[in-house]
This record gives sequence, structure tokens and C-alpha cells, in this order.
Amino acid sequence: MDRTKTSLEEQMLKNGHRKWPRVRIGKAVIDGISLSILMQRLDKMVVSGKTHYVCFCEAHLCVRATKEADICNILDKASLVLPDGVAMTLGSQLIGHTLPDRLPGPLVMPEYCKYSVSKGRKHFFYGGGEGVAEQVSKKLKEKILGLNVVGTFSPPFRPLTDKEEIDVKRMIEESGAEVLWVGLGAPKQERWMAEHFGKINVPLMLGVGAAFDFHSGNRKWAPVWIRKVGLEWMYRMFTGGKRVFLRNAKYDILIMWVLAKQALARWRGICL
Repeated sequence: MDRTKTSLEEQMLKNGHRKWPRVRIGKAVIDGISLSILMQRLDKMVVSGKTHYVCFCEAHLCVRATKEADICNILDKASLVLPDGVAMTLGSQLIGHTLPDRLPGPLVMPEYCKYSVSKGRKHFFYGGGEGVAEQVSKKLKEKILGLNVVGTFSPPFRPLTDKEEIDVKRMIEESGAEVLWVGLGAPKQERWMAEHFGKINVPLMLGVGAAFDFHSGNRKWAPVWIRKVGLEWMYRMFTGGKRVFLRNAKYDILIMWVLAKQALARWRGICL
């Protein structure tokens, strides 16, 4: 590790500057931030006095943002858009850029939970199937001594009524939550965060999708060695059932088309 570089990044972060590069893939603009600096950045958001939401962008969401203006707008307004998936990290190299770390939601969630213990941050888990949010809380508290979880809620698989919306808002705010983990799946969770941005008094929302299923034990996360070699997408594709297989196959092909088109334009000197 280049300690001089890390020290410079940390100093610029303290001074309020964004040091890391941003890479456009399709119409999604991805933040090329390292995991260590991300931890500091998230904590700074919690105490900023403002509200923030963070998105995790993989092939599916990137393609949707490229094709759908509303999703592109949601990502544009996010405080951070992180590279969740090897298509983002390897794809960025294809178009002449480098993203330092792959930062999937299932990794960032426990990492920030651990980081925040010494700060006393208050966490709320919102999402998943019935009882999943409670299981996430239970499992993480078993692994992370001192983790402060102030509430959980798994919403029904239908739009909430106006009364339910009010009740959920009150429940989250009265819990004193500072960090709201949202696990509704993409792009539902991104739309939910954008819709509730500024309406729920919580400093930081993060849409982490499958992290709820993995950390509750509801689904098996890919083994570490598979994640390290960048094949988690394939593991999920072949273990998630027919629906996941077909969706991932479709969007893996589409993201390759987006990247190939952008790489060709770069080679020709054209800015799309």
C-alpha cells in the first residue's frame, strides 16, 4: 500500500474534497473510491447535518440507467454510486479508466457496521421478505460485538397505504436511526430512497439489495475465493433460480454491448 497516497486521500477527505475519480459507464457515473476511504466518507455523511443516499451499481442497474431516464436521474442525485460487480471494474478498464475496488452492498454493509461501532452509530434495517430484516440484525449483532441496531422492518410485497407510509416514517424517525439499510432489490430500492429522500429524517440511506438475503442466511453468499476472482456474478446466476438466471443473462449481454459501444467511441475519439 502507498501510505503517502492514502494519507493524502484522508487529508483531502477531512478538508471536504472529493479526491477519487468518477467513471461514466453508459449513463451511470460511478465513484472510484477505495473501501478504506469509503468508510470515512460514509461516517462523514452521517454527521454532515444533511441527508444522503448511496447506490450500488452493477450490470443490471447500469443498463437500466442507460435506457431509463428516471433511474439515470436517481443515480445522478445520489451522494455516491459505487461499483457493485465485476462488469463495472473490468468494464471501466475497457474504456480507459480504473476503479480501485469492487464495492458490493453485501461487503460494504458489514464493513461499515464494524467501522461504526466505535462511533456509536444507530442502524435500522428496512427490507427483505417477512422476518428477514430481523434475521439480518440478529446475525450481524452476533458477528459484530457492540453493533447498535435500533429497529427493523420488512414491508409487504405491495405498495404501502398512506397510513402505513406515515407509520413507517414515524417508526424509523422515533428509533433515532442514523443509518438506514434498504434491501428491496434494484431498482425498487433506488426508487424508494429517491422518493423518501428528505422526507424521512435519517442522515444516510444505502440500497444494498441481496445483502439482506446473504447476511440473514436466507441465501448462500458466494465463497470468498469465487468473489476474489470476480466470478460472483456467475455464482449468483447459476444458484439464484430460473428468474435470476434469465435476468442476469439478459443484462450481462446488454452491459457488454454498452461497454463495447463506449470503447469503440473512445477509440474513434467520439464522446457519446
